[in-house]
Amino acid sequence: MFSRTQTTAAAAVAALSVLLPTAASAATTTTENLSRRTYDSAPERTAGTWRIDGATAGPLGGYLDVTATAADGTLPTAPGACEAVDVTAVLTVSPGEVLTVETSNGEACVHQFGGTLSVNAYFGKKDVTYAGSEHSKVKVVGDGLLGAGQLFTGAQATFDATVRW
Repeated sequence: MFSRTQTTAAAAVAALSVLLPTAASAATTTTENLSRRTYDSAPERTAGTWRIDGATAGPLGGYLDVTATAADGTLPTAPGACEAVDVTAVLTVSPGEVLTVETSNGEACVHQFGGTLSVNAYFGKKDVTYAGSEHSKVKVVGDGLLGAGQLFTGAQATFDATVRW
């Protein structure tokens, strides 16, 4: 009788030790600040789009591709001019883990003295999709920011957001 109780108790403990960590890890969420940047020595620019892409500074395997598309078909060219742009960004956080942002909250401006182009766009949780097997989903906490700036030797793009996995 005593050995049957011990065997039942041991089986119950073994079952719980297998199930509880799985249930606890499924319910656990983590919050992480993703701040990635890339430099592109030869960004692609047409009359209506500007694309910057390259490997990111930070963890190995990261890649950022940012494309700004003018809402009216042409990016601003006059010093001091600004216009609305749609911005798409694809951030590879690590191999097989990709965040895609699509937002129409962007603005492209030409610096009034230097003539260089810059783009800024904010995005929220509804603008982001996640593909990968590392996490089940992603949620942006607050607003994220995409930025791009023309340099004399190329262009730089940034992705900044706090995400909850």
